[in-house]
Amino acid sequence: MINRGEFPSVFCFHPKTITMKLLYICSLFLLMAACDTTSSSDPRPQYDNMTIEDYDTLLTVYYPNFSTIEMAYGSTVPTGDDILFCCGAAFTAECLKHFTHTNIRCNHVNNGHFYHGSDEPVCNGAFTFYDGEWHFDRISDSVLHAAAHHKGMGFCQVLTIFEGEIAYTDTLNQDFWIHKDYVFRALCEKDGKLCIIESKDKIPYGTFAQYLQDFGVTYAINLDMGGWSHAWYRDNYNDVIETNSKPIRFATNWLLFKK
Repeated sequence: MINRGEFPSVFCFHPKTITMKLLYICSLFLLMAACDTTSSSDPRPQYDNMTIEDYDTLLTVYYPNFSTIEMAYGSTVPTGDDILFCCGAAFTAECLKHFTHTNIRCNHVNNGHFYHGSDEPVCNGAFTFYDGEWHFDRISDSVLHAAAHHKGMGFCQVLTIFEGEIAYTDTLNQDFWIHKDYVFRALCEKDGKLCIIESKDKIPYGTFAQYLQDFGVTYAINLDMGGWSHAWYRDNYNDVIETNSKPIRFATNWLLFKK
């Protein structure tokens, strides 16, 4: 029984106890404020332009949130607020000071126009895009004419992966497959999504093909690199990020992913 004027010890508040509790509560408020500041440290608006992921330490994968794909021609690097990713596509035949469609390796299509390019024995595949769908095919003028008929685009290159298997081609010499090291880039389909994949380091082409297969790519077609490796993309803050080498004045064609 508690006598009048007496209080049990649980209700006794020692000055030190009060101070400790106040310090603890203040610390909690400060921590919460710090978390809020961290989460909103960059006040700029964000956009759903691009998803970028890594495959181990081997590959960088870009998934542009695009609505259409086009080609651009000439040495000038394309620019525009509607472009999400820009890079070289088909091979260039010669380093010429002037532009001509015949200096692009193999036939190609843009905005429904069919153009004749120069022959290239190593090109064994074609990529086309029209009516909102993409297609990876064995090289054929018929698939390019289909793209032209539907007001689409298309170009030819070396198939790297076709239906999940490495697409070997006899016209690529063995030294290139095994010994010549480059940074490679390919246009790919992975889990039903279109993406651009780059090797993080200089490696032989055969090693790059194996990495793509191990990553689970269904289709992949090579994109021009070497001196033509310049590319840029628009990040989720709408900043333009350049990758690889500086633009070359002998460039002839560009692959564009657009909003």
